[in-house]
Amino acid sequence: MPFDPKGFIDISRELQTGNTEAHYRSIINRSYYGVFGHIRNKLGLKVFDASVHQETYKTLLNSVAVPHKKAAKRLEALFKKRKDADYNHNVEIKKFICEGCITEAEEIIRLFESE
Repeated sequence: MPFDPKGFIDISRELQTGNTEAHYRSIINRSYYGVFGHIRNKLGLKVFDASVHQETYKTLLNSVAVPHKKAAKRLEALFKKRKDADYNHNVEIKKFICEGCITEAEEIIRLFESE
């Protein structure tokens, strides 16, 4: 049975019981990859290297559907938060930031699917 990456968003919710920075960074990471993977799969993109992120945004931005264009901008903003969480270890991540990422991931999915 194929895996739906939206399951990563569920894992993000489970991680909210933790209160360490590792939990917070993981929440952001899994929230992003949940929405990103779901959309990439729905778009049918078969790119599996680092360029898949840009290919996903580009496909959404080039869509005739306005909700897809809006989803692209919001997904790219969440991507930047994910990169900071994964690579910028000199900046403290606050709990409220990661909680907002879960909500944002779910809203991006709803926006994408509203087309």
